[in-house]
Amino acid sequence: MKGISKFLSGEHGAITVDWVVLTAALVGLGLVTVFNLTGGVQHVDTETGHALRGIEVYSANQEQASESD
Repeated sequence: MKGISKFLSGEHGAITVDWVVLTAALVGLGLVTVFNLTGGVQHVDTETGHALRGIEVYSANQEQASESD
């Protein structure tokens, strides 16, 4: 009984528990942020793809080759 009382009154692991709780809270906050931003980013990605689909890109080398012909 004396050992249990001593164990319950001890504070050796209290700092470790604090850090575990803080780390878990930060990981949870990060996951919530990622899940909230994912849908919006996918929408922007799709819209950008649609906007760029019809654009043709020419390099300087292609322009010089067509001018010399």
